[in-house]
Amino acid sequence: MPVHPTAIIDSNAQVHESCEVGPYCVIGAGVVIGKDSRVGPHTVIEGPTTIGESNRISNHCSIGAPPQDLGYKGEPTKLVIGDRNFIGDYVQLSRGSNKTEHKTTTIGDDNFLMAYCHVGHDCEIGNRVIAANAVQLAGHVTVEDRVVFGGLVAIHQFARVGKLAMISGGSVTSLDVPPFTKAFGYGCAVHGLNAVGLERAGIDRAAIKRLREAYKVLFRSGTPLEQVLARLETEFSDSAEAQHWVKFFRESKRGVVRDRDAK
Repeated sequence: MPVHPTAIIDSNAQVHESCEVGPYCVIGAGVVIGKDSRVGPHTVIEGPTTIGESNRISNHCSIGAPPQDLGYKGEPTKLVIGDRNFIGDYVQLSRGSNKTEHKTTTIGDDNFLMAYCHVGHDCEIGNRVIAANAVQLAGHVTVEDRVVFGGLVAIHQFARVGKLAMISGGSVTSLDVPPFTKAFGYGCAVHGLNAVGLERAGIDRAAIKRLREAYKVLFRSGTPLEQVLARLETEFSDSAEAQHWVKFFRESKRGVVRDRDAK
């Protein structure tokens, strides 16, 4: 195992023999790291934290730190990270808090978190999420698959970001951002479909066209929300994406960002 002689690895940590651990790293008790992963210099990983295979963790990261929550009293909580993630310099990933049943922060597979990103306690991050520099996710944030964040985006605690959404750099939101949309601004407003993201995800043009039709009904009809959702259920039952909108809106607890031109 190529471990630098200045690295400190607790005897109760489990680091696969194929992993690289750089200079001055500290890996604590209860940490598990899968094969072919790399941990850059000066990174600190605290347990209980489980990290999957083929992850690339850069320099000076704080992984599995205790939750930044005034109510936390040292209870055992967890951070679980999947496979093939890139974690940039100075990224901070917190463990879960004592406020949820599972007490776990979860990060999926194939995510790309650039320098200075923060993922707060109890967040749930899906797969193939891209977060540019200094994206800040407060506690209990949920991010579905294939979301793209521009730099310096800030997401309020308990907010959700839907599948294949794209949020422009510098945006701030305290509300949920709906799937398949583009959003930006302080306070955040939706600015149409994320058509490029949909195409890159393999959604065919017919499905995207159908979703555009549903978008006009959902965001620009001027009809009360529950009536709109009922209409989407019946008129767009053939669109999996439109049905995902229905589910996302109905499950919202904070409210959902609306279109800038909504009636």
